[in-house]
Amino acid sequence: MLNKVKNKVANALDQILANGDHFVVEVKITADLRKIWVALDGDNGVDIDYCAEVSRKLGAELDELEDLGAYVLEVSSPGADAPLRFIRQYPKHVGREMKVKLTDGSEFKGVLEAVGTGTLSFAYTHKEKGKKAEQRTRTLPFEEVETAKVIISFK
Repeated sequence: MLNKVKNKVANALDQILANGDHFVVEVKITADLRKIWVALDGDNGVDIDYCAEVSRKLGAELDELEDLGAYVLEVSSPGADAPLRFIRQYPKHVGREMKVKLTDGSEFKGVLEAVGTGTLSFAYTHKEKGKKAEQRTRTLPFEEVETAKVIISFK
């Protein structure tokens, strides 16, 4: 039954999001099928009204499954502190500071300057002992980024 629900959710979301402005970041379904969580994002973000609209449409599709039983459906954005998972999520964050962990295990903080075809460019401060700090730019292939999170500032 779990696979049946996963397929129904995936197919329904493909239809609902066919306009191309929004996309699925993650879907989680509990083993007992009591909770279905869908995280959406959009090229210009995602608002609560859009999440509610998707929830209504997806709920109507899931209600067609006769043996599903009672469930909770939650459709939301991944959250401001969630790591970015797809290169498509980066352009709207140009100019924001991020904490980046690379596949080699190293980490750095930098300001996202540009998003290219499969690359990300960050401005960061490099400081060596006894020398003046200097601004540098680092361009990385997207595949080398394990996780990147926007640093939320309340300044």
